[in-house]
Amino acid sequence: MMFKKRLVTILLVCLSLLFNLSTVFAADETTSTTLPFILKNENFAFHERTDAVIIDAGKEVVASSLSVSDFEVHVVATRKVDPNFVAYDGPREVIDVYTSNVNDSGSPSDTGRYIIIDFPDVGWGDGGSTSDGGYTFDSKYTITYKGAQINFADGSSIVPEAFVQTGVVSPVLDQFKYANYNGLDYSYFYNEDVDKPLPLVVFFHGGGQGNDIYTPIRFSNGGTVWANPENQAKYPSHVLAPRNATTPEHMHKVKAVIDEMIAAGKVDPNRVYITGFSMGGGSTWTFLRTYPDFAAAAAPLCPAGGPGSVANAQAVAYLPLWTFVDVKDFLYDSVVNTDRIYGPYWNDSLLTILQENRLNNPPYNGHVFDGHAVWLPVYNEYVHPERGMLIDWLFSKSKIRGISEVEVNTVSGVAPILPATVAVEVNQNSTGVVSEERPVVWDAIDPQSYGNDGPGVFKVEGTIEGTVEKAVATVTVEYRNRIADLKEIVAGLDIVHGNKNALTVKLDQAEKLLSDTKHDKSAEAVEILNAFIDQVNNFASSGKLSEEQAIEMVEAAEETIRNITN
Repeated sequence: MMFKKRLVTILLVCLSLLFNLSTVFAADETTSTTLPFILKNENFAFHERTDAVIIDAGKEVVASSLSVSDFEVHVVATRKVDPNFVAYDGPREVIDVYTSNVNDSGSPSDTGRYIIIDFPDVGWGDGGSTSDGGYTFDSKYTITYKGAQINFADGSSIVPEAFVQTGVVSPVLDQFKYANYNGLDYSYFYNEDVDKPLPLVVFFHGGGQGNDIYTPIRFSNGGTVWANPENQAKYPSHVLAPRNATTPEHMHKVKAVIDEMIAAGKVDPNRVYITGFSMGGGSTWTFLRTYPDFAAAAAPLCPAGGPGSVANAQAVAYLPLWTFVDVKDFLYDSVVNTDRIYGPYWNDSLLTILQENRLNNPPYNGHVFDGHAVWLPVYNEYVHPERGMLIDWLFSKSKIRGISEVEVNTVSGVAPILPATVAVEVNQNSTGVVSEERPVVWDAIDPQSYGNDGPGVFKVEGTIEGTVEKAVATVTVEYRNRIADLKEIVAGLDIVHGNKNALTVKLDQAEKLLSDTKHDKSAEAVEILNAFIDQVNNFASSGKLSEEQAIEMVEAAEETIRNITN
């Protein structure tokens, strides 16, 4: 019997040891698995590129167990609108591998759930671009792991058998939507954080960049630069990027889209800015020729076109206009001649000629681009010594140049009468600033604002027809000495003579104190008037005065006190 008990005890101990050993070995276990990853795209000044892939390892990876030589990356890029067309089939250069605690690139850490495989930010023909030849690509990435193992912070490790692409993220471009109006393709960005009509930038792309609906905002950032977070923080706005809009008929459709945005309360009709480069610079002029009085400002960059006639130039004689070209641009002579011929008709125009199209900021770090690519520095880095950057200049412009000041006087207790119209200074692109009387709807006014306890001076805003800017009226409230009125009211009261006399005596005392020109006895007068108010309230509570009579006299006394203390 004793032998059996010992045997059971030994077996239990052995089982316990085996369990603990299996747990210990599990910590050092090496497993194989398939890990998911996404592509991280970035819209740089020249074009959108796949900047990194982000692998989700599922748990904390030790960064020191990773090496650039551990990973090979291959990409097959096909046209989004034609999957049978292979634009690139080859490797991507891996320049860095690191871990991150966030599902994004650019935040290395010693350990992290995410493995970031980083690619060059600049490159041509290396498989990194998401578009070429006017077409946008669907890029399929294959990652091959060639290392020994990937170590986790908990002591375990893996040897990935494969990686599977699960998505694509492009932070700014993903916020754009695509639509069609009566045959016109366009993309657009709405700032959804601000609930009021905002400025609109209309961007026309260059020639050969509109073979599909996706590419106009991916080749260079002429459309997306305005939507970048740092620019939206400074200038909340919307963006519209029509595709292949070059004719007056196209501009009618573009204008119809803008009108819908205005009608929906999205766009400020007085702050619509038109810009574009090359063919899009010509489209900018086509829009201006078609709707010369609509835009608040325009910036044609190396434009393949112009006003075309003196009449068209005169139609935008007072439009804020800023044109750019590079000295090495094949359109240089055309742009300069346009300015020479039509510039004398313009009153708010500037032609800026750049000596080179250099981008100094990362990732280009001083790279000089083709002479035609003036849009790269202008949309991103160029600073004029007086006007500043183009974006600053554009957003400083509005067709509304001023709203007349409104000043209104009233007396305490009487609602101010505000005007039905206000004078608005509007820039007419052909003739300059004119004054227009426009209807205004004023905000409701709290009666306390013009009561005895009000501020004395207050402002009221009003909504002007056709503008986002508000009218502002300054209301000044007059507080009168109402002792004479109070005497008249008391004299007409139907109360016993003694009560009426008590009230009259206090009013006479207050009046006498205020009439003393040699001594300031205003404080004593206020004290007497407060005693008058107390007696009126006592008479009302005892039924000697009606509530309406008491209110009338108390308000008149309080207005007199306000007159004295002011």
